[in-house]
Amino acid sequence: MVWDIALTRMKYFGYWALLILSSPCLAIQPSTPDAIPAPIRDLQWGQLNFLHTTDTHGWLAGHLQESKRASYGADWGDYVSFTTRMREKALAEGNDLLVIDTGDRVEGNGLYDASEPKGAYISDILRQQQIDVMSAGNHELYKQNTSETEFLATVPNFCGSYLASNIDIVHPTTGELVPLAPRFKKFTTEKQGIRIVAFGFLFDFTKNYNNTIVHTVEDTIKTNWFQEAIRDEEVDLFLVIGHVPVRSKEYNAVFEEIRNIHWDVPIQFFGGHYHIRDYARYDSKAYGLASGRFMETIGFMSIDGLATSKNRLKPAQATPSFNRRYIDNNLYSFHHHTGLDRDSFPTEHGRNVSHLIQQSRDALQLDRVHGCAPRDLWMTRVKYPSQDSIYTWLEKEVLPNQMKDDSRDEKPALVIVNTGAIRFDIFKGPFTQDTTFIVSPFTSGFRYIKDIPYEKAQTVVEILNKQPQILTAPMDHTNCTPWTLAPPEQSMHMHDKIVESDDVAAHYLTDQSRLPMSSPFAPEVFPGYTTADDGGIDGDDTVHSPISFYRVPNCIQALISPGTYADPETVDLVYIDFIEPYVALAAKLASLDLDFSRDSDVYMPFETLTDLILDWVKNNWKCEDA
Repeated sequence: MVWDIALTRMKYFGYWALLILSSPCLAIQPSTPDAIPAPIRDLQWGQLNFLHTTDTHGWLAGHLQESKRASYGADWGDYVSFTTRMREKALAEGNDLLVIDTGDRVEGNGLYDASEPKGAYISDILRQQQIDVMSAGNHELYKQNTSETEFLATVPNFCGSYLASNIDIVHPTTGELVPLAPRFKKFTTEKQGIRIVAFGFLFDFTKNYNNTIVHTVEDTIKTNWFQEAIRDEEVDLFLVIGHVPVRSKEYNAVFEEIRNIHWDVPIQFFGGHYHIRDYARYDSKAYGLASGRFMETIGFMSIDGLATSKNRLKPAQATPSFNRRYIDNNLYSFHHHTGLDRDSFPTEHGRNVSHLIQQSRDALQLDRVHGCAPRDLWMTRVKYPSQDSIYTWLEKEVLPNQMKDDSRDEKPALVIVNTGAIRFDIFKGPFTQDTTFIVSPFTSGFRYIKDIPYEKAQTVVEILNKQPQILTAPMDHTNCTPWTLAPPEQSMHMHDKIVESDDVAAHYLTDQSRLPMSSPFAPEVFPGYTTADDGGIDGDDTVHSPISFYRVPNCIQALISPGTYADPETVDLVYIDFIEPYVALAAKLASLDLDFSRDSDVYMPFETLTDLILDWVKNNWKCEDA
C-alpha cells in the first residue's frame, strides 16, 4: 500500500500526531516486521532530557517474530541513530540530553546466549552506543565469567560512564577485592551547565556468585564516601540510576538520605528489574522512571526549570517540571520524534551497527528453523491452565515426554519448574535457534530428592504457590526473595486484568476526547502497553488497545509416572536447581526432614530446560515446508 505523506494534527487528538508515511519504516534486520503506523503522543522537551534502556537481556536485534502483534522491531543500530538525532535536536535548542542504561544486558536472547563463550558478540555491539551513565544488573553477577567480562570489557568500554555504588569484585588477576566501577561521579552538562552528582546502584541482591559482593543499599548510603558526595553544595541535580525497582525500599532509603541533607535539590531516579513501565513520584522534586524490558521501550524523561551554574534560582523559585514518555522501540516512533524519515534518519554509524548485528546473527545461525509452532503460546495473556498457555503446554506436553533419568530405573517423579524460568511467549510459525534462548535462556540444571511420599511432594508445590510462609519466612539465611519464582513483571500485578474485546475500542482513548470510531481519520490501534503510573495514563508514546494480564502460579508441576495411571506412593522430587532454596524451605514447612546439601543429587546430568524444550520442538513441531 502506498501512503500519502501527511502530518495531521486533529483537534480531537490534542497533542497526538498521526504520521502517515509514504512507505513502510524499514529496519535493517532482514526478518524484522515493518513498523506499524499508529497515533503518537509527542515528547515534551526540557532543559535536561534523558533516553533510558533497561533489562535489554541481549535483545539488541529488536523483536523479529511479532508481526501484527506489536511493534518493537528497531535494533541497537537504529537506537544509535536515534540517540544521535535526539542529541542533535536537544543541542540545537540549547538543551542537554543524557543516555542511561540500568543493567541486565545479558541472558535472554540468542545474540547473547547462542555463542560460546556466551556474550562473544554482544560486547562489541553494545559499546557502539554513547551511554552517559550506566550500571550493572543482577544478571551480570550470577556467574563468575559474566561478572569478570563485565569488569574486564564492559566497564573499560564505558570508562567514565559505568558506576557501581554498591558492588565489589575479586580482581581476576590480583585476587584483590575492588569496586566493579567507580562509586559515583560529578559532571556538568554541556549546554545548560547543570551540575550533576550521579550514583549507580543494584538492589539488595544475594544470589550473586562468590567473586562479587553486593553491599546493601541501606549500608552503602551510610558510608563516608556517599555522605561526602551528597553534602556537595554545588549540585543542581542528583541522578540516581540503578537496577532497582523505582518503588522499592532501596530507592526510598536513598531518597530519604539525600533529602535529610538537601530538602530542595531535584532528584531523578532511573530503575529497572521488574520488566515494567513505571513512573514513581517521591515528592514534587523527585521522580523515578522504569523503562520496560527486552528493547520494547526507550524511556524518555525531561526536566525543565532547573537552577543551574549559569542560572541560579532561589529554592522557593525553583519549581522544576518533570515529564516522561515510554517510546515504543520502532522506526515509526523514532521518525516521528526526530521529525525525520527513512532517508534522513539513519546515521552511517547506526547503519554499521545494524550490519554488525546482522553479521553476528548469521554467524550464530539464529534464523535456523528447528520446527514450526502450530499456535501462539502465551505467558500471561491467557488464563492458566488453558490450551494456549505456555505453562500448560510445558507441564502437559514437554515435561512428561522429556524428563527421564536413566539412572533412576523408571522411578516416578514429580517435576517442579518455576514459571519465571520461561521468559517470553512462543508465536505461531518458525521456532528458530533464536527462539530457543528467547523462551528459556538459563543454564540451570535439575536436581532431585529420591523417595519422597507423593502427598508430601504435592504439599511442597502447594506451599510454593499458595502459602504466605514461603515469602515471609526469614530470608537472610535462605537467599530467597519473593519475586524470583514467577516472571518479574507479575510483581506489579496483584490481580488479573481482563480485557473484553468489545471494550477495547471504547476505552483506548479514555485520556483524550473520544474520536468517533466511524471517522475516516480514526487510527487503527493494535494491542500494546497501556500504562497507568503516578503521572496518569498518557505516558505511552503509542496509543494501544489494552492487553489482558492473567497471573500465573509461582511453580508448575508434572507427574512423570511411567507405565501406570495410578498415583504413586513415592516419587523423586525433581526441581530446577536455581530454586533449591525455595524448595528446601517449602519441604521444611511440609514437615519433611531433609538436608538438601546431603540428600539431593543431579537429575539428567548436562540437561537444561532449554535443551528439553528444543528437543521436544524438533520431535513434535514439523514444518510443512521443511
